[in-house]
Amino acid sequence: MADKIKFAIPFMILTLGLFCFNRAKAVDYDLKISPSDIYFSEATLIAGSEVRIYAKIHNVGSQDMVGYVSFLSGAALIGNSQQVSVLPGSSDDVFVDFTVPNSSFNILAKIQGMEPADQNLTNNETQTMLVTPEFDTDGDGFTDSHDPDDDNDGLLDVQENEANCPYRLQADSDNDGVKDGSDAFPCNSAESLDTDNDGLGNNADVDDDNDGWSDAQEQSQGSDPLRSDTDGDGVKDPQDVFPLDTSKSQAERNIFQPIVPAENQPSDDKDSETINPSQDLSPESLDIVDAPENSSAGNEPRAGTKSELSTVVTKSAGAALPFFRINNWLIWPIVGALIAALATLATFLFIRRKGFNISFLPSTFSQEPKSHLKPVKPVIQPQPSFSAKSSTTAVRLSAHVIDLKKFKK
Repeated sequence: MADKIKFAIPFMILTLGLFCFNRAKAVDYDLKISPSDIYFSEATLIAGSEVRIYAKIHNVGSQDMVGYVSFLSGAALIGNSQQVSVLPGSSDDVFVDFTVPNSSFNILAKIQGMEPADQNLTNNETQTMLVTPEFDTDGDGFTDSHDPDDDNDGLLDVQENEANCPYRLQADSDNDGVKDGSDAFPCNSAESLDTDNDGLGNNADVDDDNDGWSDAQEQSQGSDPLRSDTDGDGVKDPQDVFPLDTSKSQAERNIFQPIVPAENQPSDDKDSETINPSQDLSPESLDIVDAPENSSAGNEPRAGTKSELSTVVTKSAGAALPFFRINNWLIWPIVGALIAALATLATFLFIRRKGFNISFLPSTFSQEPKSHLKPVKPVIQPQPSFSAKSSTTAVRLSAHVIDLKKFKK
């Protein structure tokens, strides 16, 4: 125990001496700033954003002091110097506005113009550590390090590149006015749309909606070259007789107009020739020649005769066909009515000829048979008296006498 006291007494004496020495060296005028006394208004510094830089100045002397603080980034002064007025044992805060640069930087804060003069100049300036700013390329409030789409073009960063097109930090890589995410060809400034997804841009594609009509045909018809079904009725424009009318798509057929067989209708083949309605379609004008019956090419069909081809051409041209023909359905009801009328008339004539009495027949046909159809009864005339004077007359009458015995037999 005595040994511990021996060591403690010299230590206490040394500590008291140092306190007295420092007390003797204390100054009256001293303003102080340290690295921890500089801070920013934002925890995350984003390149290009506006922030404030704060500095806290301490008076470690025994007297009141005034001065000003200057902020510098490199050799460039930030804003204006800010005046401070600090009581002994107290502090004062000042600030300036600052635009965060795109590269790493330091901030230097320096106390200048002190009154009365500062007696300790070793603690009048300080500098922050190296600060590396964050980036928010698309300005959506999320730094690129936490944003999956840094340029907000619709394509994720993993779909874009740093040095190759499409670029990760460039929303419109080919500078055609369309963002990469909406551009079917983000690296081709001449194309941006591919409506029918055929791999060919609309500027180079002659049929943008791939409906069978070229863009020029669509414009002439008034239909939309970017929609295969302009009126939205479920029928593509080329097959729609009314491509701008949602209520109908097929032409209404006139029931009095004969149907033209499919094989006689004009073909849509590109190699077929279009028939001009004003063209003379007579066989002579078409210069049709009968093909020989025995063609040299045995497998080829024989060409039609002039009359056959003339009929086909007439039907194809839409000429009116004769009414009395087998395939005209209007004829058959008329024929049936005529046959029924003739059969009825024949029945009535037969009944009248036979003299049948049918109650439902008119009175004309139900009369009794005429008298000439009844059997004739023999008439017995009285025998005349003969005299001498009338001998000749009696002879004549006897010739007309009927022998009843013979008649009975």
